[in-house]
Amino acid sequence: MNLYPERNPPDALVPVTHYQRPGLRALVQGPSAPVRGLWRTSNGNGYCVIGQGFYQIGANWALTHLGNLSPGRSNPCSFTDFGAAVGIGLVVDGSSQGWQVNLASGAFSAVSDSTGSFVGADRVDYIDTFVLFNIPGTNQFGCTLSNELVFDQLNLAAKTDYPDLLQTLIVNRHEIILFGTLKSEIWYDAGNAQFPFAELPGAYIEHGTVAKYSVASADISVFWLGMDLQGQGYVFRQRGYETTRISNHALEWTLSQVQEAGGTLTDAIGYTFQKSGHLFYVLQFPSADMTWVYDDAVQEPLIAWHQEAWTDTNGILHRHRGNCCAFINGVNVCGDWQNGTLYAMDFGSFTDEVLGVPGPISFIRTFPHLGAITSREGFPAIPTDGRRVVFNRLMLDMECGTTGDLSEFPAQITCRYSDDRGKTWRGVVLQSAGAQGQYDTWPLYNNLGEARDRVFEIEYSIPGPAALNGAWVDGQLARS
Repeated sequence: MNLYPERNPPDALVPVTHYQRPGLRALVQGPSAPVRGLWRTSNGNGYCVIGQGFYQIGANWALTHLGNLSPGRSNPCSFTDFGAAVGIGLVVDGSSQGWQVNLASGAFSAVSDSTGSFVGADRVDYIDTFVLFNIPGTNQFGCTLSNELVFDQLNLAAKTDYPDLLQTLIVNRHEIILFGTLKSEIWYDAGNAQFPFAELPGAYIEHGTVAKYSVASADISVFWLGMDLQGQGYVFRQRGYETTRISNHALEWTLSQVQEAGGTLTDAIGYTFQKSGHLFYVLQFPSADMTWVYDDAVQEPLIAWHQEAWTDTNGILHRHRGNCCAFINGVNVCGDWQNGTLYAMDFGSFTDEVLGVPGPISFIRTFPHLGAITSREGFPAIPTDGRRVVFNRLMLDMECGTTGDLSEFPAQITCRYSDDRGKTWRGVVLQSAGAQGQYDTWPLYNNLGEARDRVFEIEYSIPGPAALNGAWVDGQLARS
């Protein structure tokens, strides 16, 4: 929880180190409403939708209100533009209306289409001087005229390989992916005289999406929460023409529990960002109040996923505050799902600053079951075979002595353990992470009793760098 993995070199002492996820540093406070979209345009401007308001983001993070979208909506919005030569952007919110903005003057107005071919959209995107849009509730999509926010009834086409609805679309690798409910298609710019685009022969995706807002792209990959004729709740990555399942059984089981409890996955929101060479795909589940994050730099599904959470004033974990994300003014920015704040996602921050109050981040790591034990150094490991292990001590291998100002959050690490496979927990013990400068601190927990199958878990809210390599357990194998 709130710790992302980074592989170490093959000859390293530990295979993986876990680092703290970026903290949230408030940049600007907007109206008290959800941030429904964040974008950087082709000319470098930043824009956002907060509630129903459309705002330009200044270089000093000041918000300039340009106009309003449809009232009463809270779903994510979509935006794209034609580039600096045309200087026009288009924003949609899933309603029957769209709005255009002049990138130079900031003039904002509703889109007027006398042809009736544009009836609003869930998503817009750009390719080869055209803006693409889906037509909600149908299997159709369309495009504008070249370099013009002008529509034509002939510039419409349909996803027809399978009779499901078109959920959304996205442009990646200079190709268009049309996501259906159950199956999807890949199109390209064929240069046709009437409608420019055509389906790419031989390229087909046997999966659709259960959540149209979960679709996001980065580099040459597209990510989404899937659904097909066999079920739903998988996460896929499309890279070129290869479709790969990147979720693991633990995540899929968690999503199945949401559905079996009467919840929904249809409101899932996906976005991507890159920091320090890690490419993260974030999946927010608003109604389920949880956040899962995939690190494409790791890729191996068994270790590439982690959860992220915001800790409220009662110590209860909720989904991460980010509702959307963009790279604006040289900063990775996310927008709050509730209170209209724009945050910098900052590796140098170790708190979440919500409504002006920095709150602790709960960093949690649960260690795997112990299935083997060695009698002494250099000897082969012996399977425990269900026998009891006497635990003399647990010692953490982590970065200590970097806590900075401890006036608000004590630099302590909690250790607890479960002897029934994680059903119940006990033995909560606190150890110091060391005062500032005490870099040789080794958190140590002694005389932890015995058990047949023990799982250890540590938790800390250290306001400073605290990378975690793992832990050593010193124990003895009992006779029974």
